[in-house]
Amino acid sequence: MKIGDSQWSSYLDAIEAILDKGMAAKEVVCSITTGFRLIPSLRNAPGLNSYHATVADIGYSFDAVRGTIERLRSGEIIPLGKEMLVLDLDTLRISEIQLKPNFELVAKESTSDTFYLIEQSQFLNQQITHVVYEANSYGKALLGTEWNVILKRVQSVQAIPRI
Repeated sequence: MKIGDSQWSSYLDAIEAILDKGMAAKEVVCSITTGFRLIPSLRNAPGLNSYHATVADIGYSFDAVRGTIERLRSGEIIPLGKEMLVLDLDTLRISEIQLKPNFELVAKESTSDTFYLIEQSQFLNQQITHVVYEANSYGKALLGTEWNVILKRVQSVQAIPRI
């Protein structure tokens, strides 16, 4: 892996640029989900805590990918640098998958006075989904067939529950 290569640099630039868009959407969704706690009809909605936690998880995953890219760019010698990148991007994908069902539980409790917030959250969730898909597609394009080989190796690490 030659991080100085222009191909690597171009793909890492693309991943970072798309993550910036996703992070902006995530920040707004996180604010909205925090605000849901102030709305009586949504305060105790099933899924609210897990929805908020999933949005936060996505933010942590964005940060993890950015951190790995920064370490790779700085020239740090990382024996498993490609594995870290694949793990971070795929973990982001897994977090995104959890977003929709948690959101839908909250949305079921919406009333006409909260519909606008629900609608905005749904729109932003779709943007986050697009960002995650695009970031992963850049990672796959960068690593080619190596992506699947690496993914098989790191999946056992993903199975370790978070403490």
